[in-house]
Amino acid sequence: MVGGITRMLIGAVMLLTPSIVFAQTRLEPKVDSPLTRSFYWFRYVAGTDIRERCITGGLNHIRLVYNAIWDQQVRAYDMALQGANGATLVTRVIADIGNLSYVEVRDWNGLLDPWRGKRAETRLTAADVTRLIALLDESGGFGPPPAGLELPSNDYWWTVASCRNGRWGFAAYHYPTDKFARVRFAEALFAADKTGVAVSLPKDLPPAIFRGDRTRQWRLAVGRDGLRDY
Repeated sequence: MVGGITRMLIGAVMLLTPSIVFAQTRLEPKVDSPLTRSFYWFRYVAGTDIRERCITGGLNHIRLVYNAIWDQQVRAYDMALQGANGATLVTRVIADIGNLSYVEVRDWNGLLDPWRGKRAETRLTAADVTRLIALLDESGGFGPPPAGLELPSNDYWWTVASCRNGRWGFAAYHYPTDKFARVRFAEALFAADKTGVAVSLPKDLPPAIFRGDRTRQWRLAVGRDGLRDY
């Protein structure tokens, strides 16, 4: 009798627990926290955690990162595919990183809130997932990576790290190159974004090297199998 009650309680907890708890990779909680984000961000963008567990029969996972100038706005989308059940899409938005003039900290518990960003979850149907994957496919979102491409922190770019049916993939798009113009998935992804934070769209700017404080800039480089050295 006790064993039966225990099993019922465990089942109830599993039903009430958000599905994303079981789908999170090891780096997702690290980038949610402003205390650890900077230490893990490059590996998160590279999809290191997704690649490490990309095996046949494992979790199908797609991560898209939209860098709209690092200290202004960054959006990240983690999509854990669940077959006929669709997917859970987790959106993270870090905005106005360099501007804290609007912040009013009322207590110590909220001290890190300005750096925490906004996070939202969206349930996608199987049809939603099928459409998004088709758009990614049209965009070359599953590879091969554009080896040699550089992604400066103070520019606009997308990266896509994925594991589907045990196959690793990586793609990147840097504005305003022709490859960025191939992106077909952005509109659908932004429409599914429930954070309420307006999207910072690309605009023409002088070359990255001539903008901003160079000591605060960084850049990522794409290799033949994904980001280099991450």
